[in-house]
Amino acid sequence: MRREVWTFLWLAACTVAMLAPGSTLPEVSVVSFQDKLIHFILFGVLSYLSLGLGIREKKEVWRIKRFWINFFVLGLLPSIGLETAQHFIPFRSFDLNDLIVNVLGIISGLFGYLYCPSSKFILD
Repeated sequence: MRREVWTFLWLAACTVAMLAPGSTLPEVSVVSFQDKLIHFILFGVLSYLSLGLGIREKKEVWRIKRFWINFFVLGLLPSIGLETAQHFIPFRSFDLNDLIVNVLGIISGLFGYLYCPSSKFILD
């Protein structure tokens, strides 16, 4: 599948996971920081997938305007929007720590995209 399909499937999965009412989520805890780890992974993968959308050049991608538009529109905005929307979902709440971990995941996806050239264009 193309990068666009994977990105929007992953964004849909993030949306469902973050906006499901808290009472419908199973109580499974493997480690004490499991919630933060899930946030980090969800948004790290989303960032990694979305950064390459519409970019065909393989050199100095960080200089391309589209790269930064993808970073903000498909990385930061969904993170902030979904975390804020949890305030209005039963048994869920806005958590600043979750938002911070989301942003750290997004930044890790950014560095993963920039520094893993062997896998950067596999999805295209």
